[in-house]
Amino acid sequence: MNKRVLLILTEFPPSIGGMQTHAILLSRHLHAMGYEVDVFTYRSADNPDDVQRVDKSFPFPIHRPLSRVGYFYNLETLLDFIAKNKPDLIYSSTVFYGILEKLTGIKTICRSVGNDIMRPWIAYPFKTGSQVASNAWLERKLYDFFKNIDKPEMVEIIFREQRLLLTIKAAKASSKILANSEFTRRILLDVGVPAKNIEVVVGGVDAGYFKRPAFQNVRDLRQELGLPPDRKILMTACRLVDKKGVDFLITSLAASNPAVSNYHLVIVGKGHRMSRLRKLAYSMGVDEYVSFVGAVPYEQMPPFYWASDVFVLASTVFRDPVTGLADAETMGRVLCEANAAGTPIVATESGGIPSVITHEHNGLLFPENDVASFLSSLKRVFDDAELRHDLSRNGVKRARSQFDWSHILWTHERVFAMDDILTAPMQAAAAPHP
Repeated sequence: MNKRVLLILTEFPPSIGGMQTHAILLSRHLHAMGYEVDVFTYRSADNPDDVQRVDKSFPFPIHRPLSRVGYFYNLETLLDFIAKNKPDLIYSSTVFYGILEKLTGIKTICRSVGNDIMRPWIAYPFKTGSQVASNAWLERKLYDFFKNIDKPEMVEIIFREQRLLLTIKAAKASSKILANSEFTRRILLDVGVPAKNIEVVVGGVDAGYFKRPAFQNVRDLRQELGLPPDRKILMTACRLVDKKGVDFLITSLAASNPAVSNYHLVIVGKGHRMSRLRKLAYSMGVDEYVSFVGAVPYEQMPPFYWASDVFVLASTVFRDPVTGLADAETMGRVLCEANAAGTPIVATESGGIPSVITHEHNGLLFPENDVASFLSSLKRVFDDAELRHDLSRNGVKRARSQFDWSHILWTHERVFAMDDILTAPMQAAAAPHP
């Protein structure tokens, strides 16, 4: 009889992103290896026809009863399924459901990206009223409100202490947590998760998809993308939120005197700071040297990396001055993509970034908010052809050997096997991507 695995994947298609890609690959991989897979995820706000089409494309059931609001409602829903179906292993894409191990006695492995501890996403953390709060219509209204307000941090402080207590309790109950960086590992240690229960797993990129073509006219590619063909292109890709440091990049661009340095900043992404950043570029007199590209679908991203001279990421550990809530770059998947594309990287030594970028090996690191160090690092990359070549070559090697999805899946297999539950098939698993 096949072993049964319950996958609690809080982000799942039709929506797209890194977590959704991880969810697709892990669930399909386990099924292909012969396991009986059940996926539980949140209700979807996408078009019902799109949801149905996606669900039918998987050869195993996709259950969508979970609420983004009612935590205890979700626990009861999951416990009911577990009692009836008795899975051999539970896997959760956040630490919130690590508590299921204590409640059921079934080994539960969780993934953590750090922010699930720093900014707990459990919306309503009480048993009383959880079912009412999980009403589909009410949930949709609350979620839309939260996503569209200018200061979501003001909502996050509501019930924060109780949400944090629940999150920490759940994290401590899990057998194993796969942390996305050393930064996240330290966060978990700080809240009392035993060191033996944490393993760092960095990355998550289709290295082959981002592989730079052997022969490519960069000038023509830039013209196709609407980018200036003859300038030194600095690209960043991120949500336009405070922790990403895009304001720092614009300020640094101005300090470089782009008319002389020939730098041009390309910003890929959207977010509620877009208007403010446009105004900043205009006020500093560099708006003609900044391209706000907006959101770009994942499948259209590789050419932007290939067309750029340097990929830059200026993330900071940002603490909201009103709420005191901290936010950080706990890994930086775009860094994995830039490495896979062979684009030299200059990034801040902040949060989980050093788990991806080793200074002087597959990128250059500089201190947060240090304009002089940032501009000095850029100058080194542009002035030293051997350094550019080494950063590019080492980045591609690391993306293939450590960040590629094949390696991430292999690591999951090994961790599952360590718990002696899914051992037999896992021992036959393929080695990581060379």
